[in-house]
Amino acid sequence: MDYRTQMFRTKFDHAARQLGTAREQIVSLKLRENIGGYGEYQKLLRALQNEAGIKFTPADGDLQGHGYLLESSKTKIIIVEHETGLEILYIAGSVASLVGLIPLVLKCWSAVRSFRGRDRHLPEGRMEVRRLDNGGRLIEEHSGNPMAPWHYPFGAVGSALLLAAEKIDDELAHLRQEVTALTTRVAALEDNKTSSRVARKPRAAKKRAK
Repeated sequence: MDYRTQMFRTKFDHAARQLGTAREQIVSLKLRENIGGYGEYQKLLRALQNEAGIKFTPADGDLQGHGYLLESSKTKIIIVEHETGLEILYIAGSVASLVGLIPLVLKCWSAVRSFRGRDRHLPEGRMEVRRLDNGGRLIEEHSGNPMAPWHYPFGAVGSALLLAAEKIDDELAHLRQEVTALTTRVAALEDNKTSSRVARKPRAAKKRAK
């Protein structure tokens, strides 16, 4: 295994533990841009807390940078400080993250980066998305001109969208549990059928012997 793959596997392991999911479900969204200083990240956290009521605590583990666990209602993501730009770690398929929390973070980040007369708008440079496939291989995607959903305004509408998305996430999780339970029952029935056929064979053999 090469160094980069191992590095991201370690990062995703530690992020997955804090987000309550599996390593293969973690996605890294990185905005590659020039940062004026780590103080910009502190301004981002204060803006999220004061303007949007987002709770944050220091994230632990090896994230290759200083990370923070952000929480809004039931939704969690991790942001990581880098000299080369903001990184967001989130759960793949989380509707609440994609339409609620992540766009809110990026909108606040854009406001922080535009402060003091800077003419910068997200995405400033290149967007990089990294994840692991089911075989543990590192998948990397790069885009210089992504179609971003976070330009939409946030406020009361944004809060309503987040709550609606969390409801969808809850329903999807419930459906996954039901599918898993159904799959288990079907497998058990198949095992019982196989066991019954095997048990009947000796009796049939005895009849033929008579």
